[in-house]
Amino acid sequence: MKKSLLALAAIAAVSGSAFAQSSVTMYGQIDQGVGQQSETVKNREVLAGSANRLGFRGVEDLGGGLKAFFEFQHRFSADTGVANSTFWDGKSFVGLQTAFGNVYLGREDNPAYALSQSAGDPWGTDTVAQNTTILNGRGIGTNRYANSVNYRGTFGGFTVGAQIAEADGSKRQSTGEDRPWSVAGVYTGGPITIGFGYEDPANTDAYWATVNGAWDFKVVKLIGLYGWGETGVGTPTQTGGNVGGGTSLTTVNNERKAYIIGLTAPIGNGELKASYGQLDNKNKVTGVKSKLDKQFGLGYHYALSKRTTIYADYVNEGNDAVKAAGSNLEKNGYDFGIKHKF
Repeated sequence: MKKSLLALAAIAAVSGSAFAQSSVTMYGQIDQGVGQQSETVKNREVLAGSANRLGFRGVEDLGGGLKAFFEFQHRFSADTGVANSTFWDGKSFVGLQTAFGNVYLGREDNPAYALSQSAGDPWGTDTVAQNTTILNGRGIGTNRYANSVNYRGTFGGFTVGAQIAEADGSKRQSTGEDRPWSVAGVYTGGPITIGFGYEDPANTDAYWATVNGAWDFKVVKLIGLYGWGETGVGTPTQTGGNVGGGTSLTTVNNERKAYIIGLTAPIGNGELKASYGQLDNKNKVTGVKSKLDKQFGLGYHYALSKRTTIYADYVNEGNDAVKAAGSNLEKNGYDFGIKHKF
């Protein structure tokens, strides 16, 4: 016992010496609930409203306005305890911070998703009511890339970002002859936010662009997003529900347009959320049109503390797949859950 205590004391002493030279933070999140996803078969289950994670981030002051920083983030399923197939699935990067912005390399969210797409969703792409398949054009956009070179900079109210990755750097995409890249910018001034994102996922003719905006009136915050693009041939397109789901590859080029209108409103210690969105598809060979998404969402998230939130959400999906004759896909989804951050 004494030897164990001495060993722990030695480790703590060494760790304290290392941490004195830099700032290192451990953080995480556990999110679990029960519910039913829309656009899937009937299956009431334990599910995660948002990604469960354990991460570490740190920064070291190198002097002269230069800093080194890093972050790596593990993802896992809290209901089973099973780790994602990519262990550091959330993030894993290292870089330098300068007065002219940050330059870093590794696995990171692409700026089109981080600065424009997710900002257009009142749920921030969480819970069964999220609008992920609408804001990314059903798989044209990808939220993060591995093997990437990144730049982010904030100048006054403006934040800009750029990313380029290796051709096989996507979580879901392995086709395409070009390197996937994206750019984005957002301006925040007072109650107004305006953003733009453009993503080229490397497939021939594929791209996805979005513009988003928000106006915070204090009693209610209005949110909107408009997106347009083309799938190209061989783009993975998301199938199934908003939480999880699979992918299939497009065999022809399709033109897609999307919009989301939503709001958040503080009520007591919580926040009301609502949105309506659509994603329309047009086959560029046959001209046939289809509605890939048409959904309404409503929810309330109540803060028990700064770190713990309970939530309830409802979503109604009315796309062509759900409405098709003989379909066994659920049009209504819901969840009741709890999320704790540390």
